[in-house]
Amino acid sequence: MKQAIIYCRFSPRPNADECESNKHQRHRCETYCIFRRYDVIHIFEDVSVSGRKRNRPQLNAAIAALEPGMVLIVDRNDRLARDMLVALTIHHEVEQLGCTIEFADGSPMRNTPEGKLFSNLLSAFAQFERERFAIRTKDGMARKKAEGVWCGRPPYGWRKIKGQNELVKDEGEQRVLSEIVYRNSKGYSSGAIVAYLHGILVTCRGRPWSARTIRRILARKNKVA
Repeated sequence: MKQAIIYCRFSPRPNADECESNKHQRHRCETYCIFRRYDVIHIFEDVSVSGRKRNRPQLNAAIAALEPGMVLIVDRNDRLARDMLVALTIHHEVEQLGCTIEFADGSPMRNTPEGKLFSNLLSAFAQFERERFAIRTKDGMARKKAEGVWCGRPPYGWRKIKGQNELVKDEGEQRVLSEIVYRNSKGYSSGAIVAYLHGILVTCRGRPWSARTIRRILARKNKVA
């Protein structure tokens, strides 16, 4: 009996029907393995991880657990990757180990020229859809911004009142901003400003300050000025 490793990846999206939870993926993969009479020895699941990234903790663990002759089972092509280069890289790594990748949705395997072509086409379409989604998201945020709706986390020094679209000044953070700008004007480096803020026990919204955060705040203030 051939041994199999199941890999699932879930990347939440605004529309629930655009993605499948790991639970549903795992069920389909296990059903596929029963049909193929594969012995499932491991199940690895990445949660909230983008399909355009090659370096994923559980994917790395799944590939590391493969031994010659094993098969890596994935629900469908876009659960493996949403970037064609990433998909090809993963296929190459698995094949170099003497293993294969099979998809529970019945997509052709890459052990034939036709299978490789079909797999590459699916990877290309997955990348195409990811890029379309990114464009739709960017356009949607631009429309909201044009309507005066703030999208995302307010910049330091500002806060958003629940139920309102506009930002209002946070007086406490504004005082810290003024101190940062003042000390910068006196020649303090970003590291020295961080040390000063740490010394008076001022955090950046509950987190330690960093020189990078200081530089980003100063760049934003200079841009506005």
